[in-house]
Amino acid sequence: MSCLIAVIALGSIPGPGLASASAEAQPSALAGLDDLAAFLDGFIAEGLEAYSLPGVTVAVVADGATIFAQGYGYADLEQGIAVDPETTLFDVGSVAKLFTFTALMQLVEDGRLDLHADVNRYLTHFQVDGGFAQPVTAAHLLTHTAGFDERDIGAAARSPEEVLPVCEYLAERLPPRVRPPGELIAYSNHGTALAGCLVEEISGMPFADYVERHLFRPLNMARSTFLWPADLMADMAVGYRQEDGTLQPFDIYYRHFGPAGELKTTAADLARFMLAHLQEGSFGGVRILKPETARQMHRTQFTHHPLLPGFTYGFFEDELNGRRALVHGGDTNPIFSSLVVLLPEEDVGLFVAHNTAEYHFREALVEAFMDRYFPPLAPPIPPQPMAGHAERAGRFTGRYAPTFMVRETTLEKLLTPFTLFRVTADAEGVLTLHEPAQLAGDGPVHWVEVEPLIFESVEGGELLVFVEDDPGHISHMATSLYPGAAFLPRIWVDDPLLHLVLLVGSALVFLSAVIAWIVRRGRGALRWQHPVLALMSALNTGFMVGLVVMLQALAFEAIFGLPVWAQGLLILPVLTAALVAAAGVGVAGAWMGARGSMAGRVYDTLVVVAGLAFLWQALYWNVTVFHL
Repeated sequence: MSCLIAVIALGSIPGPGLASASAEAQPSALAGLDDLAAFLDGFIAEGLEAYSLPGVTVAVVADGATIFAQGYGYADLEQGIAVDPETTLFDVGSVAKLFTFTALMQLVEDGRLDLHADVNRYLTHFQVDGGFAQPVTAAHLLTHTAGFDERDIGAAARSPEEVLPVCEYLAERLPPRVRPPGELIAYSNHGTALAGCLVEEISGMPFADYVERHLFRPLNMARSTFLWPADLMADMAVGYRQEDGTLQPFDIYYRHFGPAGELKTTAADLARFMLAHLQEGSFGGVRILKPETARQMHRTQFTHHPLLPGFTYGFFEDELNGRRALVHGGDTNPIFSSLVVLLPEEDVGLFVAHNTAEYHFREALVEAFMDRYFPPLAPPIPPQPMAGHAERAGRFTGRYAPTFMVRETTLEKLLTPFTLFRVTADAEGVLTLHEPAQLAGDGPVHWVEVEPLIFESVEGGELLVFVEDDPGHISHMATSLYPGAAFLPRIWVDDPLLHLVLLVGSALVFLSAVIAWIVRRGRGALRWQHPVLALMSALNTGFMVGLVVMLQALAFEAIFGLPVWAQGLLILPVLTAALVAAAGVGVAGAWMGARGSMAGRVYDTLVVVAGLAFLWQALYWNVTVFHL
């Protein structure tokens, strides 16, 4: 079971090379699902309590029909309103991307969009910045390989009235490109929003209107929307967050990148969308895609390694119990979580959503569903390590940053130490992959090298692959645990311990510099650089304290943008940069003129070095006003 199913909110595969049987040769999936209602009723009843879920909605489709749709628990605990699969709307987060990408493929099908043309050909509101020889194309957007950085600060609004039109928002806030397109998968809300902007530009109508006309109406999805109509929002499930062991209602928020995550829908409606994709673009006698377009959308389009699952045009690929799956999840943290799983060869689809963001439940449900109705085709075979694997293991150890979590160009880079994966090796050459705390599941996974750069899990059934750009240099790793994700090695300068030592050391020097200024002032031994050093030290100390306060005070609220006081705080490193430069001139002059005691000059130099180290850290972590 892929761990990416447990992560994507942000979404989630055949092993390429799996043989696919013809539809005529496949027995009907319905034959094995005769106790489906009893199974789901029992499993979800237990899950509501075990995972502290207020409500759950679920739908299963097979053989061209919805065979199960049910609601469990409550859409509104306070009002006692039960979940109804036909009428209760859930915010399904990134599941919205499947609709955006389907709409984009309709335009490709109509000949109005070239998958491999520069997207700037179609954009009139703004242009995607250059910086790399290769342009961004629609194919890159569909596979999340456009090379954009990502941002969360300022990406949402508190009310529908504050939401910006998607093209207008992107014109101001599209993150920069940080790598060449077509190189690595980096899951991107803003890349998908750009796909939605393309739909607007090419069709000449607002994105929500296009989807309503070309997807919702043909599929009879009358209770689905990318907007916020009062009649539908009245039936919207209340989102809840866990606080001190209890469920507390949490205000819904509204994303500027709507095509990437603003869909509200019901289990019954989503089932119709699953059926359309399983039936190669057709539902109820109406076609939303031509068969060849649907097949193109479902084929593997990008993978980090031929042995690994990757991305289709819109879906994550996965392999569940040896069967190819097309998967996409959605999380509207901290209040909604959802998941779509399609088994194309079995003609089965499963959708689940609940109104608190507890993704472990959806993962457990899919795993139990697969084990019951589509058990493993064969038991996992214990891996056979290659000769010399123990001697080679050390070259793979270190910290790795997942492209779907790390931010490179914004203040959010501060979160990097909390997103890193670690690879360690024991004396026998067994690698251990340690996940960050927020993703950790049943414990670390252990691996042995079975072919050069290719590892299999000791537990069985999973792959870990390292990719070299030059002999001996690892460019990235990828794993079936997180299909569609790349992990970039971090060099020594990225070591969180190094930065912690520098930060603590600088803080102690700054505090001592303020004290030294007070002592020198009392003795009348001040030179002009001393008050400059003291002011720089005081401002940097205040900035550190203020940054901690800002991170604690804003936390989730940062998605609405930083308040003026927080933006003002981020000006301080710019001011102290000028002060440390001035103080450096004064200290250099003291050395050249041999002014003051040797101990005093050494100490002043130490304060300047601490100021430079702090400035480097501020720039490294993007904690300046220039990185909003």
